Amino acid sequence: MKVDLRSRRRGGKHRAAPVRERHRRQLMLAAVVLFTFVLIALGWRVTGGRWLSVDSPSMGEAAPVGTLVLTRPTHLDQLRQGDIISFTPTGGGPVHTHRVERITLGQVFTKGDINGAEDPRPVAEEQLVGKAVARWWGLAWLVKSLPILIPGSALVWLATRWTGSRWRTPLRLVGYPLVVCAAIVVLRPLVNASLLTTLGQEDSVRATVVSTGLLPIRVQTPDDVFADLRSGQVSDLVSHAADAKGQVSLSVDAHMSWLWWTVCFALCSIPLAASVYLGLRANRGPVT
Repeated sequence: MKVDLRSRRRGGKHRAAPVRERHRRQLMLAAVVLFTFVLIALGWRVTGGRWLSVDSPSMGEAAPVGTLVLTRPTHLDQLRQGDIISFTPTGGGPVHTHRVERITLGQVFTKGDINGAEDPRPVAEEQLVGKAVARWWGLAWLVKSLPILIPGSALVWLATRWTGSRWRTPLRLVGYPLVVCAAIVVLRPLVNASLLTTLGQEDSVRATVVSTGLLPIRVQTPDDVFADLRSGQVSDLVSHAADAKGQVSLSVDAHMSWLWWTVCFALCSIPLAASVYLGLRANRGPVT
């Protein structure tokens, strides 16, 4: 086979312009998407809306840890029993998101779904932040990871910007997933649980646990007492394997159905799929 090197060089010059143009269009599209998102977020905030992260498991499955709650301004006289509201607790502190438990003589009393008792004081008008109009499961984890994902991705892009074209794409296909892994290691959003209470009995210990991660988990005691929990779900474990201090060690592991494993495998396969696609695309051009 005869290869015309001059023709190949000319073809390389002609191909460089479309590649640069495609990259320019991709950057423009990303900028438009980012600008639209920022515009919507600012519009929501300017009109009185708030977006809040659920950081404690008090609402159980209604709003697990990592849920992004969107609220709109409201008044106490517009609330009904069962509404989920956000408010500043008496004395200050982080904003709470709880359910309206009862309304008595115009006073609004709230309670977390898995809490054993009502909040100690009713919500005053000046404490009310708003009524929840949307609860987006897991999205708060993404928002929290942005301070890691954005600078990390920018660092990978800059570090590979001046590398040879042969290595630029492979390095980015490795670098971007490593940034995502760093965010997962720091925030631990996937597999986690919180111990709510422990109650010692004559020959056993009752532990109440709640799942605070995104994935279904199995919480197990040393004597093989276990509970399978989804995000926000609560369970009691009665164990007879307490130590001398009356404490029981709990192990927490992912325990997923085939559907969850399929979703996780598909997400982890994105870099591989991108590599195969880019490799096939690079070898598609004819040789003269």
